[in-house]
Amino acid sequence: MSQYRPRNRRRMERFSADILVRVYHRGERVAEYRTHDVSQGGMGLKPGRVMFWRGTRLELQLFAPTRNRLITQRIPAVVRYCSSRGMGLKFRAGELPALRGEGLGLGEVERR
Repeated sequence: MSQYRPRNRRRMERFSADILVRVYHRGERVAEYRTHDVSQGGMGLKPGRVMFWRGTRLELQLFAPTRNRLITQRIPAVVRYCSSRGMGLKFRAGELPALRGEGLGLGEVERR
C-alpha cells in the first residue's frame, strides 16, 4: 500500500529556523511562539498556549537572534492552518524582504 503524500502547493521555498515570535491579536499581545520554518511568504509556528482559527488576522513581532533584540516593526499575517503540529501563517503584505536588514539572520537561513 502506498503512503499518501500531500502535494506541496507552496510557491516559495521554506527554511528551517528557530526564531522567537511575539503574536498580537487586535493590538493585544497574546503569547510568544517559536518558528519551525520560514519562507518569504509566511512561517510555521510550533504549538503554543493559544491557537487561532483559520483566517484570523494577527501581527507578528520577531526576535532578531543576531542582534539579541526584538524588531520593532510588526508584520501583518493571517492564519492559513491550525493543527496539533502548530499554525501556518501567511504574511499579508509580503513584508519579510523589508526586514532583511534587521539582523534576523535570514540571509544565512536562505543560503542553507
